[in-house]
Formats: sequence, C-alpha cells, structure tokens
Amino acid sequence: MDATASFLERRIFLFGQGNLNNSVLIGYLHQHIQIDCQLIDLLQWRGDWLTDSGRVLALIDASSAGPERIQDLLELIHDRYSETIVAFYNVSQNHPIERLISWPNVNGFFYTHTSDQLLARGITCMFDGELWIPRYLMSSFISRNRERPRRVNSFSGVLTKREKQILRLTATGVTNTEIGEVLSVSTHTVKTHVYNLFKKIGVNNRIQAVNWAKEHMSELVRETTE
Repeated sequence: MDATASFLERRIFLFGQGNLNNSVLIGYLHQHIQIDCQLIDLLQWRGDWLTDSGRVLALIDASSAGPERIQDLLELIHDRYSETIVAFYNVSQNHPIERLISWPNVNGFFYTHTSDQLLARGITCMFDGELWIPRYLMSSFISRNRERPRRVNSFSGVLTKREKQILRLTATGVTNTEIGEVLSVSTHTVKTHVYNLFKKIGVNNRIQAVNWAKEHMSELVRETTE
C-alpha cells in the first residue's frame, strides 16, 4: 500500500462547537496533512457517528463540554470503537481532563498554547502509533502506576501459540483489525485472545502489553518461531 492510499484511509472526527476557530483548524489540517476532518457537535453527538473503516482519530475540544459529557463519549469509543485514537485539544494545564490519561484510547493532549503546526505534527505522529503526551503528565502517570511486575520465567504453559503471535504483533503497534488480517481470523476472535492474554500476563491495556512484550521480546520471538 503506498503512502497516498494510507493517508486516504485516515479520518479525523473533531468533537467541538461549530465556531470559526474550529472551522479554521479543520481547513488547516486538511491542507497541511491531507486527512479528511469532520466536525461533530460535542453537545449533540449520537452513537452512530463512525460508520466506516480505516484509522480514526477522535479529536475532542476540552473546552466545549463538561467532564461528564466527555466521559460519556470516551465510554462509547472504548465500548464500540475500541481501535479509535483519542486526543484532546484546547486543554489547560492541570485541567481535570488530564486525569483521562489512564484511558487506553487516549494518546494525546494539545494545550491552549499549542500551535496549529505542532497540532498537525502530533496528529501525524499518533496515526503512526506514537503518543503525544507532555513529559510532566506522563511522568506523573508513570509514578502513580508503577508497581513491582509479576515475574514470569517462561511463556511455556502461560500463553497459547496464537496468543504469543498476537502479543508479538501488538508490540509492533498494529490494530486488532490488522492482526486479524495477518492471522486470517475475525476481529472478534482477536479481541477474545487479547482479553485472555491481558489476564494471563497481568496487564490492563495495550500500552502495558506492549511494554511487557518488549521486555520479553527475545523469548517471545523464539517461541513463536519454534
């Protein structure tokens, strides 16, 4: 697949108000990173806004609604559109929205002082599998969630062969849909395997699973090729 086709599969849903600032932002993103961007009123959205496939970013204006409304949207994304990337913009430092960093889909925070140029760069990086989270916020989150890892000496008897394959692919940053295509299984089957292997290795989200897989990558690669 060439770069042009890859970009055409990417879409941004901007959840915010229909004002001039958001209209200008949509135009800027379309012009500079060539990704289709659609505005959805954060106060009036319904649950059927995502109807097609592809890589999707939900870009949420943190100043357009209260935390409860934004949490409702996050819960919908997590339950129904689990592969959707989520990022917040117009965030003030120490805003309650920063606490949502613990959600598995949340990959980025853009602040009130962030330029459109930096926002566009961050969006491109997130579509490429990176996180766009300020250092102070990431440091605080890591400090709160650090704990002694559970020691696992071998994968033998812990993960099935299919779970090892999925864990290895997850570590490369691909989505559940892409894993299903590689292994010729349904996305539902992939999600079931992901749920089971998360329980077995004692993690709660993809970021933790990726870190766990990287720590055990040499053994993981050896056992999946045996």
